[in-house]
Amino acid sequence: MEIMDLYGKKIKIIDLQLAILQADDFRHYQLNGSDKAEYNRQQQAYWEDIYIKLMLLEQQQDNHETEKLD
Repeated sequence: MEIMDLYGKKIKIIDLQLAILQADDFRHYQLNGSDKAEYNRQQQAYWEDIYIKLMLLEQQQDNHETEKLD
C-alpha cells in the first residue's frame, strides 16, 4: 500500500493500523513559542493530510473485505 504526501512523495505503508496511530499522534504535536506558529501550522496540515489518507485507505480495505464476504 502507498499514499502520496502533500509534497508528492510516495509513502509505503507496511502496517496500516500503526501508521494511523502514529499520524494521529503527530498531528497533535506542537512546539512551544510564538516563533514556531508557522512551523506548527505546516506540520499539523501535513500530518492531518496523512491521517485522512490513511483513514480512507482503511475504509477502502474494509469495503473490499466486506465485498469479498458477500
